[in-house]
Amino acid sequence: MIVTEPRQDIAAWVGARIGVQFSPPYTAIGEIRHGRMIAGYVFNMWTAHDVEVSLAADRLTRTLMQRAFSYVVGELGCRRATFRTRADNFGAQKSLTRLGAKLEGCQRLYFGDCDGLLYGILKEDFPFQPN
Repeated sequence: MIVTEPRQDIAAWVGARIGVQFSPPYTAIGEIRHGRMIAGYVFNMWTAHDVEVSLAADRLTRTLMQRAFSYVVGELGCRRATFRTRADNFGAQKSLTRLGAKLEGCQRLYFGDCDGLLYGILKEDFPFQPN
């Protein structure tokens, strides 16, 4: 089941897994299976054309990815989304590349003990267009 509330619980779940704490304003979308959260997105830093997206997942489904894309493009009206990940998180980098994201930059020591890598994905590059 895809949920958007309580957004603070979704954000806390995502934040605990990626090592950050979110402060409002933000929105969130999560997926619950068998009574537990399996994945969540947090959206913040909206600028009309772009939004920063944070993601954590035990299992990431196409349904949730399509819902997140629909939210970014359809509801927020963004042309692109920005993702930031740790330079030592090779799994996240591989996943972002498979989703059509392109590496756009490096923020030295962004995470304190590790550089942060910035990825961007344009709406036309997202492989799982909603039906």
